[in-house]
Amino acid sequence: MFWWGVCLAIQSAERVFLVATTVTSEPPTAATLAKTLGAGFRADLIGAAAGIVIAVVLGLVVGAGLAVAKRWRTGGAVVGSPWKRGIAVAAVVVALLMLAVTTADMGYYRDSQQRLDLVFLEDVAGVFVQAADAQLTSSQVGRQTAVELGDSARWAVYVAAFACTMAAAIVLWWFAFTRAVGPLLCRCIATAPRTSGAVLVLALVATGPGFDLEFESRLEVQRVSIASSTYYMLAQNPFWFIWNSLQPVIEARVTGLEAELLRTVPEETAVRVVRAVVAPGASFPSPRYPLVHTTMDGPGVRLDRPDQPMPGGGRPNVLLIFVEGLDRRLLGLTVRGIRVTPFLDHLRGESVYFEHFFSNGSSTYHGMLASFCSALPRFGSSAIRSHYVNDFLCVPEVLRRGGYLSEMVIGQSRDRNQSHFGLFMARNGLDAFRDEGNFAPAAPRNRLGIVDSALFDLVRSRVEALHAADRPFLLATLTTSTHYPFQVPQEHPDVRALSEQPDRYVTTMRYLDLEFERFFSGLRRDGLLRNTVVLILGDHGRHGKFGRTDAEVKVGNFLAPLFVWMDESLAQPTTFRPRTVSMVASQVDLPPTILSLTGLMPALTPFVGRDLSCALIRECQEDNFAYLSNASENLIGLVDPGGIWMYPVRTQTGVEMGLAVTGSSRVRAVTDPDVAPRQQRLLSLYVTGNLLIERNRLWSKREFWDRR
Repeated sequence: MFWWGVCLAIQSAERVFLVATTVTSEPPTAATLAKTLGAGFRADLIGAAAGIVIAVVLGLVVGAGLAVAKRWRTGGAVVGSPWKRGIAVAAVVVALLMLAVTTADMGYYRDSQQRLDLVFLEDVAGVFVQAADAQLTSSQVGRQTAVELGDSARWAVYVAAFACTMAAAIVLWWFAFTRAVGPLLCRCIATAPRTSGAVLVLALVATGPGFDLEFESRLEVQRVSIASSTYYMLAQNPFWFIWNSLQPVIEARVTGLEAELLRTVPEETAVRVVRAVVAPGASFPSPRYPLVHTTMDGPGVRLDRPDQPMPGGGRPNVLLIFVEGLDRRLLGLTVRGIRVTPFLDHLRGESVYFEHFFSNGSSTYHGMLASFCSALPRFGSSAIRSHYVNDFLCVPEVLRRGGYLSEMVIGQSRDRNQSHFGLFMARNGLDAFRDEGNFAPAAPRNRLGIVDSALFDLVRSRVEALHAADRPFLLATLTTSTHYPFQVPQEHPDVRALSEQPDRYVTTMRYLDLEFERFFSGLRRDGLLRNTVVLILGDHGRHGKFGRTDAEVKVGNFLAPLFVWMDESLAQPTTFRPRTVSMVASQVDLPPTILSLTGLMPALTPFVGRDLSCALIRECQEDNFAYLSNASENLIGLVDPGGIWMYPVRTQTGVEMGLAVTGSSRVRAVTDPDVAPRQQRLLSLYVTGNLLIERNRLWSKREFWDRR
């Protein structure tokens, strides 16, 4: 019990210390601070319980060894309790290990504003490897370490303050235990030893993960609705981050994933082909991060105007609206005499509309990774869920360094289905994340979360607040109502009428269109879209069997449209010409396009997408392509101006069809000379995209961004 308290005191003291050093740079509200400390304390209880369980198990092993050794030496009965000594030694070791980890986490947070993650572990390993090779001073890890050690005076004060905080917490617990808790336990045990022991064990289980094998207690902390990304991260536990960093690495080794990928296409070939496809003519300076390349200056559109008296040096605001499962085949549709999406159809005429736009993945989080970070979706669970501790270069981080505020509002849990979406966005530059826990208890809901009417109301209030902050902003949102089970309010007569036909998705599309019209028209009427670019797209296409052929059904998962609308304060003949664009485009093209429009495109990026801002005024990028991935169907695909090529992984045939999708499809052998070049590009994208995520070799903030 004493050492359980020590473990708890160590973790809680670190969190209090980090919060105390953060409040000066980002003052929290009382509610945010209370949520942070409350959720963090729950996380620390779990960590303390896990630590003492490890200590007991390790102590029993040590105690068994001591008992055997003593019996062998004395040849008789064992005097004393080797089990008790073993557990005491193990508890001291666990407490010291926790102290070392929290100290490292404190230093890492001060340097990077992140908890211990895969990047930290790789840095530590790099120091030892480079030191063994006598190359430490010439490496980036060595340079970074040297700079940090050179800042010894400032570090000494910080570490001394942390050590004092830790010592005070442990001494306070020791004082409380010796004066109150310990004597009380002794009296209870003396009175009813068995009952007291059972109670203590049950209390330990209750404060830890409990009997739930899914660790619901831990998930509660990951799902806590703290809007500020800074304080949301401070509520988390560094030990989880370490485990979540190691888990995918271990799984990849056990399953032999890398070897399987490299049997498909050799690494050297895959990288060479992908470089030629992604950024022809660019320079690739790093063999370790093979897709990092120089940014090519092109004839795109830039909306930043330093000479204008607008926030952020004349940079535009960006409103990014993801519509759940938006299928472009439903646009312009009439069902039972009712136009399903009349407002979106009208808005298409005021926008640059990409008629051959595709989502890169078939699920929400694959689409979010592509849309925010211009990275190819992993084949399997999304990298947002499985590799959120990796290094990525994402739009919110770039914009934040350029003076932007960035937020996202969704109507469901930020960690729905253990997606780690909230953790991923907080780690990659998002300032604030609001989910269903940030809505009023009376807000209308369906089985998935908040319905679109209430979601758009909160988004509008955030637009108003961000305009008042007098800084450029990125605001993203994701709707819910067009997701299964398609439950929407039926106050409008069109929605009630369409609910009588069998396809409930159509009903929800009509509801979405009505609510989006109310939201968008209100913003426009009240001047809240001034200096703003609005992008409307689907996180993916429609799920379910919608299409005349099996090929149409499968490609339908990716048929998400893209609208780009620009306020009249930005729209000039040289920056914007509403029309329909026929070029192939996909979600990975959004980050370079947004960053180019804002004038913040970095000199080096790992982006696999292209800047499509030139398409706002003229035809361009006519050789662009789109990569498709649907692990649930064991399917990958490549779209280029010649059409769509879909390939079920590890088969000998694929399916070819035109960009119009509705035409006939054709089965082709992968060895067909007309298909072979496209198949090689597809497999190279598949291998490279997956391999670099598994190895954490997409990007390095320290190597390319934080050089000192």
